[in-house]
Amino acid sequence: MRNQIQGGWIVAAVVLAVALGPIRAQGELATLRGKVTDETGAVISGAVVTATNVETGFRRTARTSDSGDYWLPALPPGTYELTVEASGFARQVRRGIVLAIRQEATIDIALKVAGIEETVVVTAEAPIVETSKSEVTTGVSEQMIRDLPVNTRRWLDLGLLTPGVSQDNIRGFYYNNLNIGGGSRWWANGFVVDGVTNTWAEMGEPRQNFPQDAIREFKVNTMQFKAEYGLASGGLLTAITKSGTNELHGSAFLFFRDKVLNARNFFEKTRPNYRRYQYGGSLGGPIVKDKTHFFGSIERTDENRFFTVFTGGLYPQEEGTFLSDQWRTMFVVRVDHQFNESHKLFARYAQEDEYRPFLTAGGINARSAGFGFAVPRRAPVIGWTWTISPRALNDFRFQYAFAKYIVSPADTGKRGHSFDPGDFPQKRFDDCAQIIVRPSLVTGNCNSQMGPEKRWQFVNNFSYHIPNRYGKHEIKTGVDYNWIDFAADIFINVKGTYSFATDKPYNPADPTTYPYLFTMQFPAYTRKPVTHFSAYVQDDWSPIPYLTFNLGLRYDVQLGSFNEDIDKIRFPIPVPYVTSKGRGDHNNFGPRFGFAWDPTRKGKAVIRGGYGIYYENVRTLTNFAERWWPQQKLIIISNPAYPDPFQGRSPEEFISKAPPNITVLANESVNPYSEQYNLGLSLQLTPNLAVTVDGVYHLGLKQWRAIDANYFPSPTVRVRPNPNFGRVTRRETAAKSHYKALYVKVEKRFSRSFTFLSHYTLAKGEDNLHDGLPPDQFRLSDEWGPSPTDRRHAFVFSGLWQLPYGFTLGAIVQLRSSLPFEITAGTDLNGDGVAGDRPVGITRNMGCRAMNLQALNAYRQANRLAPVSEADILCPGYANVDFRLTKAFPFKEATRLEVIFQSFNLFNRVNFNPPAGNLRSGLFGRPTTALDARQLELALRFSF
Repeated sequence: MRNQIQGGWIVAAVVLAVALGPIRAQGELATLRGKVTDETGAVISGAVVTATNVETGFRRTARTSDSGDYWLPALPPGTYELTVEASGFARQVRRGIVLAIRQEATIDIALKVAGIEETVVVTAEAPIVETSKSEVTTGVSEQMIRDLPVNTRRWLDLGLLTPGVSQDNIRGFYYNNLNIGGGSRWWANGFVVDGVTNTWAEMGEPRQNFPQDAIREFKVNTMQFKAEYGLASGGLLTAITKSGTNELHGSAFLFFRDKVLNARNFFEKTRPNYRRYQYGGSLGGPIVKDKTHFFGSIERTDENRFFTVFTGGLYPQEEGTFLSDQWRTMFVVRVDHQFNESHKLFARYAQEDEYRPFLTAGGINARSAGFGFAVPRRAPVIGWTWTISPRALNDFRFQYAFAKYIVSPADTGKRGHSFDPGDFPQKRFDDCAQIIVRPSLVTGNCNSQMGPEKRWQFVNNFSYHIPNRYGKHEIKTGVDYNWIDFAADIFINVKGTYSFATDKPYNPADPTTYPYLFTMQFPAYTRKPVTHFSAYVQDDWSPIPYLTFNLGLRYDVQLGSFNEDIDKIRFPIPVPYVTSKGRGDHNNFGPRFGFAWDPTRKGKAVIRGGYGIYYENVRTLTNFAERWWPQQKLIIISNPAYPDPFQGRSPEEFISKAPPNITVLANESVNPYSEQYNLGLSLQLTPNLAVTVDGVYHLGLKQWRAIDANYFPSPTVRVRPNPNFGRVTRRETAAKSHYKALYVKVEKRFSRSFTFLSHYTLAKGEDNLHDGLPPDQFRLSDEWGPSPTDRRHAFVFSGLWQLPYGFTLGAIVQLRSSLPFEITAGTDLNGDGVAGDRPVGITRNMGCRAMNLQALNAYRQANRLAPVSEADILCPGYANVDFRLTKAFPFKEATRLEVIFQSFNLFNRVNFNPPAGNLRSGLFGRPTTALDARQLELALRFSF
């Protein structure tokens, strides 16, 4: 059925796109609409309405319809002047209209009867409440990005100012990722910059960062985004880069930190010799006034960062604070050109390079357990906007994006060692070390991976406005085509990993000190291009004034992501678990329904709600394990000999006599998806102050998990059903998640020298998602538990105050309750070769939630360990205040020098990470790492 649907739907979508004309991708742009009447309320048709960007001279003109409505789409964010002219009426000019990213502003105009060459000039702002959207969304303005304290200048971190967003349990080496809405994981979100995808297909993080000075503004959708966006079952972040203006502007900056300005981390014995420089600048202006503009920005970071190894004194020879010398360079160049009011073109190139040498080291991970991480990234983009008629608009985008992760063991140079994927010279083996895992210490690392990703993206979208006296329709339809070429090798654990259940040194005479598990993997390589195709139609329909229905339907298909060609792969032995028949997911239709109603009929309030189905991107690495295993040859030995697990035999000889451990993709796997529900209210209290309350529910279905398809028939029968194989790791879409939350947000737009954004979130998230195998397959019900991103309460406040004498004060306050943590036995209780076992009565992520003290103490006492109470287990919340004070020294016109003082973690609060969960460890219930202590920063910024 799916295969039959696929071909017909793709053809139908393309035909629809062509029939409606070229199509629209102006999702990051704004729309201005409204009604023109006379002073009695009678509509005026044929009035000429012109919006002019006062910074660039960009203009868009429309005429009002028979019902007096005007529609001005695809307006780049900025400050506009709106001019309305009609025969027999005085010309009216509205100034100071600031349009934000993806804003849909409604401004109605009442014209006076004409006097003698009379022009009425009004200063006006766009309404703070958007009355035509059902989305749960928050914008972060250029002023907030520029003037708030942003640690390490990672502008994406300001996404934390929005309800339902966190940075909990993301992959640590992706420094700028977010969990957006729905309690979703870091791989479930969408990132869009300048109308094209900025998501790394490999694992779902943002593919590329941009200089802070290059970002004009961004918007975060925590729930309910329109059909023009997809392949994100969680939330969505859209951003737009800056363009040049009619005036030449530039800046240069230097931000500086030093150990003398920093407090000592809780686990550091002395303050390390920390130092960081961040420097760069920007330049933008006209090439041809009102026609062609340029903008460029560059930013460099050099940082002597440190990490601390802490084992509670059990391994003093491994403890200490160690240097991790890091660097990063980013730059962006953009050119915009307006041929005329109908055609506008832009081109943008962005590049980022970085290297960090000791990721994952720290806490109980020794210095030798770290690995280096380097990533070169490149992304040129071209966009063309065509106003076909006053009612029709087309937008086309093209992107080529390249990124390659280069992972290498620690101490392998300033950039690590880069190889072509699949190239395994002796040097890669020499860089590796055997890994030893104990309850309170991990040593050794053998992580050397190469993964280049190339994306070609074509987006073509169309908008059409249908005004009439019986309701307005704003119809949008579009297609998005991506061809992604990803190749990767996996070169980890080639020298093996020993796991011990005790911190006592190995003693041949004491069996309690023997290792309980040895694992080893051979290197592997594969390449698999995939194709993503999406098509949508969206109708924002207003049947009556002050009521809008947001109706949409989206189709997404990923070809190649499910190894549809698996029958063509030559496995060393027949594999009965896989077949190409029926593979793929071709019926991903995602309806979106929302409503927005203004009960005041004055643009001062909106009651909104909605429902939608959102499909998730299948990460590229999801299907690679199935293609790797014939090369990878995973070795698992329970209760191995030490120090030679093979007892004189070679690993190859061991493999040849043992059934292989393999990984397969379930033939019936599909794209995970979510069903999202929301109901909320926004109320304008004053022209610049609004309060918003949203109730949201996120149901994640068909989520990824893994099981052993060749598991033992029962706890007492230890013979695998298929003797030709050992473990058969089966990746399947059979998990689910629940998230429900209440968001309360108060927002004050900048006025009277003050702006702020604050929110409170009450939330609960539960799921049974896991990338690895469950520790006990006969207790799968134990896998249901709190999400690893679950925080019950969160309060965030951010604000800016412009003070007398050129001072500006900025602050961010965050208060968040504790995260759950996993409690484990510290040994393989059932002997199935899977680590992470839990004693009976302990379920997933029970720590700091409904802890079963009786069960965990029964296990500790059975292993001659002292019992613990709730008071012995630290459940750390998070409390932090970041502060910024700027003093501006103005010179002539717009030229000024700013002296900046920033403090991160102003009150030096110790924010611990979740505690150790190994019940056999002397550190159980105690944190072994903490976030940064107070750091002070000094900066100079010159702008003109």
